[in-house]
Amino acid sequence: MRKGVRLLAAGALCGFLAGCAGLQTINPDAMDDVDLYMHDLEAVRGMQPNGPAFVQGLRAGYLPLADAEYAVTDYRDAIHFARKAVASAKGIFVQPDALELRKLPEERVGELSAARARLMAAFEQDARRIAPLPSARAQTAFDCWLEQEEERDAEGAAACKAEFEQAMQEVDQQLAAGIQNVYVVFFAWDRADISPVAAEVLDQVAAEYGKGKAARLILAGHADRSGPEPYNERLSERRARAVAGYLAEKGVPMEAMQLEWYGERRPRVPTADGVREPQNRRVEITLK
Repeated sequence: MRKGVRLLAAGALCGFLAGCAGLQTINPDAMDDVDLYMHDLEAVRGMQPNGPAFVQGLRAGYLPLADAEYAVTDYRDAIHFARKAVASAKGIFVQPDALELRKLPEERVGELSAARARLMAAFEQDARRIAPLPSARAQTAFDCWLEQEEERDAEGAAACKAEFEQAMQEVDQQLAAGIQNVYVVFFAWDRADISPVAAEVLDQVAAEYGKGKAARLILAGHADRSGPEPYNERLSERRARAVAGYLAEKGVPMEAMQLEWYGERRPRVPTADGVREPQNRRVEITLK
């Protein structure tokens, strides 16, 4: 990555967003010299995940989009997607891109409008909470699809559209079920203790179980790639067991929990070996 391409720091970010709270719309054409020195992508990668699972999923989705656009020297869209990653890392609910912000082929506008309306309708049904991770994938895939259509890249647009459709199918299924079935808690580097933020999420999990909305829970521990692989395997196990212990204290029977751990083998955000990636230091809890 070229060091000259930089993003926005917290203060500058507000200048490009419609305020700094609630839902945000980010314009891909809103660029000036502040981008060159305020906040680079490596700083974004190192941000501790903040906020609910949906915005954490957005951060995980927008970073690879920024990297992909940078790799083909599309700096406008690299910066745009990286801005959205910055906002998401700060816990801000950024909106999917609006069609009017892109120069789209006229014949593609109808389908794209319908797709965005479908996504927004799901959000109106509380999909961001009930199905946070597939909702985040659907949004980032939609933005990818929109950008690829603007670039007249038929193959790229088809791939992003397919990802959008798959994610929306998962969203629809989880909305029909009526419960959020995947929760994620994150950990500090080389740690397995439950943070106050993680405790809030796990309290929600215990409450859902207590309401009879799940018969069993699958707890899957993960680690980033910043240590030796055997150590990370053990660390991911410790994290899964720490979550199980906390939930047991909150009334979830141990026999209702299935523990799994994967070390660094299933990253949420792919990285090179040795990289400390906050999104990969996690336990995912699936309600069944």
